[in-house]
Amino acid sequence: MSNRIISRIRTRLAIFRAETGGSAAIEAVLLLPLLFWAYLAMFSFFDMLRQQSLNYKASSTVADMLSRETDFINDTYISNAHKLYKSMIRSDNNSAIRISVLKWSGSQNRFTVDWSKTGGPATALSNAMVAGWQTKLPLMPSDERIILVETWSDYHIPFKIGMDDFKMNTFTYVRPRFAPQLPFSNDGGGSV
Repeated sequence: MSNRIISRIRTRLAIFRAETGGSAAIEAVLLLPLLFWAYLAMFSFFDMLRQQSLNYKASSTVADMLSRETDFINDTYISNAHKLYKSMIRSDNNSAIRISVLKWSGSQNRFTVDWSKTGGPATALSNAMVAGWQTKLPLMPSDERIILVETWSDYHIPFKIGMDDFKMNTFTYVRPRFAPQLPFSNDGGGSV
């Protein structure tokens, strides 16, 4: 009995496979939604990668700008760096920037925060937050300083293709170029 059923199934499948008649309209109706979704997905992924590239370039520009400073940095400078970042990423989607100067202590084998300031909804770094960052930051001589620029911005996917909106962030560090450190002061300060 089971051989007859299997034989019938094979016969029906062979007839179905040999059939070449049909309508291109039916195939188009079946494939067009999939092709349309694939096109929207490619556009969304391209836009996401373009925005991430803009974020990295803007973060690197702010870090490079800070690395060349020889004067004291103040809150106005931080606020203007945040404005520059927002204009470079061409977005104001809840963006934030955190600029910090970290010092490596070789004897204690850890980073300490000289100062940390933010623009937008972010919190300043503390010594507790940088504990264990030896794997995130480069090896440095003792008492050497590094400028860390971190940025965040919300990314809204242009088409809902199965992904949710998310927060893009960057983590950029650079050494001061022309001065041993980048000091912070709101009292006007002077040259380093």
